[in-house]
Amino acid sequence: MQSKLVAGVQYFNNDLHRRQQGKGTTGSDFDLTLTDPVFGRNMHLESTNLALFIENKFQFTKKLSVTPGIRYESGQSRMTGVISYYDANEVPNTIVHKFPLLGLNAQYSIKHGSLYAGWSQAYRPVIFKDIIPASVYEQADKNIKDAYGYNLEAGFRGSSKYLRWDVGVFHVQYNNRLGSQAMRDEQGQFYLYRTNIGNSGTTGAEIYTEYVAPLRKQVAFSIFTSTALFNGKYTQAAIRSGEENVDVSGNKLESVPELITRNGVTLRSKFGSVSLLYSYVGDSFADALNTVAPSANGAVGLVPGYGLLDLNSTIIIRQVTVRVNVNNLTNRSYFTKRPSFYPGPGIWPSDGRSLVVSIGFKV
Repeated sequence: MQSKLVAGVQYFNNDLHRRQQGKGTTGSDFDLTLTDPVFGRNMHLESTNLALFIENKFQFTKKLSVTPGIRYESGQSRMTGVISYYDANEVPNTIVHKFPLLGLNAQYSIKHGSLYAGWSQAYRPVIFKDIIPASVYEQADKNIKDAYGYNLEAGFRGSSKYLRWDVGVFHVQYNNRLGSQAMRDEQGQFYLYRTNIGNSGTTGAEIYTEYVAPLRKQVAFSIFTSTALFNGKYTQAAIRSGEENVDVSGNKLESVPELITRNGVTLRSKFGSVSLLYSYVGDSFADALNTVAPSANGAVGLVPGYGLLDLNSTIIIRQVTVRVNVNNLTNRSYFTKRPSFYPGPGIWPSDGRSLVVSIGFKV
């Protein structure tokens, strides 16, 4: 039995000294001096991590291979320092990361292609953004946990004389998602509590297929589609709405549309090519509450679906290549997100029609 073994180790140790909210001068020139030498935030953000991994591909037969693997993560994130608006005893926070991550992949060759399946674990560590309080009205959970989950997939890929394809299904499980909840202290005062808010799961399918056919000598025509279907929902979660917590179990995940599809046709010859591409992204929500009507500042609400046409062409004349690309051919107005962070709440509008022309020479 043949096999291939891969192993490795990774280690890092990082100390980020962050100094923010200092009082600067009011001059018009670039100047980093302070009128008051005290920074509002003066913090050390230290991270250490050791990761070991090993995987082995077992070739059981000419058609069947199985690859198990494991990765072990061990480390910690440690925050110390001073925040001017916060109790000094509440600032320090240490989060330990210890994860054995398992994975298994299998592939079986058949006529015109192969069947494949895989399962792998993953985690998203708590980062400093999750635990640094933005104001005195926020607190971080001292027992906050890293997010973790797994990815499960199966599919069939292959090709024939004129056709290529890759069709698969998947499920992504995401546990211990990080967010904020509403809490009250012993005096009944409201504050934001940064903690784990719950779990989510996304099930879907990915479909890629391309058909290429010769029309005549040195001329070919192709058509393709690359489409993904998503059903992403909170399975068990609660988030803050105003000064209360709301159960969002069963709600759709924010920024996850049900459909993303890219499609195109291409005509090629020895003199160049021309392609027409159509892309469509479905509706999505900007928040876990699945708010439809836009808020006053535009940070939440439905993000409408949009479709775009792009035209790409290449002309080859001896040693000269001219490329002409027109993006958003119909000059469609649309936006992709409703951020609540920098550069401020609102929408992220995308570009209108754009034209790019390039010329290349070969000597």
